[in-house]
Amino acid sequence: MKNQVGSKSIAISILSSIFKMIRKNPVLWLIIGLTILFATLYSESFLTGTNFESILKGFVITSMLSIGPTFVVLMGSLDVSYMGIWMFGGALVWLLFPYLGMASIFIYPIFGLVLGFINGIIHVKSKIPSFILTLSMTAILAYLTTVIRNIYGVLTLAVPEYRFLTGSLIQYIPTTFLLALPVFILSFFFMNFTKLGTYLCAIGSNEEGAELAGINVKKYKVLGFAVSGFLSGLGSIALYSYLGARAPVTLDLNEMIRGLAAIVLGGTPLVGGIGGPHRTLFGALAYVLIFNGLFLAGIDPNQFKLYIGLTLIVAVLIASRGLKGVLIA
Repeated sequence: MKNQVGSKSIAISILSSIFKMIRKNPVLWLIIGLTILFATLYSESFLTGTNFESILKGFVITSMLSIGPTFVVLMGSLDVSYMGIWMFGGALVWLLFPYLGMASIFIYPIFGLVLGFINGIIHVKSKIPSFILTLSMTAILAYLTTVIRNIYGVLTLAVPEYRFLTGSLIQYIPTTFLLALPVFILSFFFMNFTKLGTYLCAIGSNEEGAELAGINVKKYKVLGFAVSGFLSGLGSIALYSYLGARAPVTLDLNEMIRGLAAIVLGGTPLVGGIGGPHRTLFGALAYVLIFNGLFLAGIDPNQFKLYIGLTLIVAVLIASRGLKGVLIA
């Protein structure tokens, strides 16, 4: 009898936690709705191991482009340098591999961390708007990547020795997902077990108030950019494996928009103050489900750019309405 009562209380506690999480993260309703809709409409193709693997790959790509920048968005700024880190960091891996061997892959998080510090210091010292600054950095790094490719006369910056990263160790679980796990863990650690997450939210809510409360705003702004760069660099290892152990050599604006869309879809408004990497993961999953459904529906892939733009606009509108509700409450 006691065991039955104990089991009931545990079940109620679990259900209560689930409903509480859904209430705090409205995007979960979208995920549940999309899953039910596509499972009903395309049961033969949606509910398959192959499609699950495809969704998981898309989820990893989207989350690796968005988790790092979430920390900058929390403080009311923007960081779109993740594309530059992915591109130029890959070029550095390609250049350094003959000298460092397999260890050259770790240039990604090191370069991301350094670039993040540079972005943060320039933003704090010069007051250049973060979006303009990081977009300019991305453009410069994309250009330098192209220069390296042209100097060496190669079509791709590929390192065949890393191709073992592209294989699947577990059926239907892509290696990219396993490579992404450290990024998930570290992002939760920074957000929940350090002062960083709390202070960045405080800065995003009221920068002057945060300063009056004794928070070193300039220091934590730089740290926010540094963490963003570091996580983007670490996540680029998973993205590197996704591309077949090679670096992208052209700047794809769709990928840049993907990162921002996941952040705002997850419920972290671009004005900052609330949110976090856990919400971004939900946003990344919702984003991937939307486009997985469009693909299964037979929509022309050339039209995806239109839907990507519309998704970002809708996500921003939803996030804005949600923020108004929070402020009014």
